[in-house]
Amino acid sequence: MTTASYLILTPPGAPAATEKAAFVRDGFRWTAFFFPAIWLLVHRLWFWGAVAIVLQIAATSLSGTPDFALAGLVLGIAVSVLTALEGPQAIVRALEARDWTLRSAVQARDLATAEQIYFSDVPTTEAASAAALLPPTDKTTGAARPPALGLLGYDGE
Repeated sequence: MTTASYLILTPPGAPAATEKAAFVRDGFRWTAFFFPAIWLLVHRLWFWGAVAIVLQIAATSLSGTPDFALAGLVLGIAVSVLTALEGPQAIVRALEARDWTLRSAVQARDLATAEQIYFSDVPTTEAASAAALLPPTDKTTGAARPPALGLLGYDGE
């Protein structure tokens, strides 16, 4: 069984361990591929849903003319693929625009497992959350390191 990435967001002002946290699976969505405009509207992405409707109407109109049939087909498939791949990120961006906080990303087989992983790692006290904000320390000397930039990991590798 394959694993998926889940992005966890919490409402404005809510603690990290809130039950109202949103878990958004990041990955290809088959329903968004087959019904892009409907999928966007169901997820309350009104602007992108309207854009998808306009583009799908344009694709259908182009497909009806012999000279532009291929262009219409390509446009229709492009809208479907783009929605299926980027739809989950559009949900995350819409929540962040409403001041939701991106708390974590979790790799899990399913939603229930992602919830277990996330809620087992969430600090429950103020001291634990303050300790999580400290920079990582060097394992050999115990000194704090500055954050790594670029493609370097926190271990300096």
